[in-house]
Amino acid sequence: MNASTATLTISRVMRPGHEAQYDPWIERLIRDATAAHGYRSAIRLDQAGGLHHSVLQFDDRQSLDDWRGSNAFSGLAAEADSFSVALAQSKTGAEVGFSLPSEAAAKKWKTAIVTWVGVVPTLLAVSGLVGWALPSLPRVVQQIVSSVLLTSALTWLILPRVRSWSRFWMLQDSDGRLRKADG
Repeated sequence: MNASTATLTISRVMRPGHEAQYDPWIERLIRDATAAHGYRSAIRLDQAGGLHHSVLQFDDRQSLDDWRGSNAFSGLAAEADSFSVALAQSKTGAEVGFSLPSEAAAKKWKTAIVTWVGVVPTLLAVSGLVGWALPSLPRVVQQIVSSVLLTSALTWLILPRVRSWSRFWMLQDSDGRLRKADG
């Protein structure tokens, strides 16, 4: 690999309910890139929960820019924007590094809201159920049982679903772009 190699990363988080649209789209994007002058390689990095990264390499910056400026690329990007939000980053050189978006990049206040939305109804349901099913137990024992059930339900059932539904919103910045760093 020479120093002029150009690398593009495209990170996308899916809108809720549109996860199945990514695979056919990225296959078309990579097929289009493969046909472009100067194309070298593509790598897909798919994270759980609808967060995807693709890394595409071209011989040089001009080849990458020509491909990104093509009508085919513009059409594919517009199509993907209808079901996801993106962050594209490019660098030139033999060794490059990128900071990729992740759930850690979500604003803390958004994470708190999403967590609260999952916790409150679950807490009310679990504490009500335990109080109804075990009324003769001391309140502290009821709370211990409730906390075990609440923690289990949130860990394995509730929060993974709530985060999946909200990831698209959580990872956007104020301009609607995908975030890559907390701040």
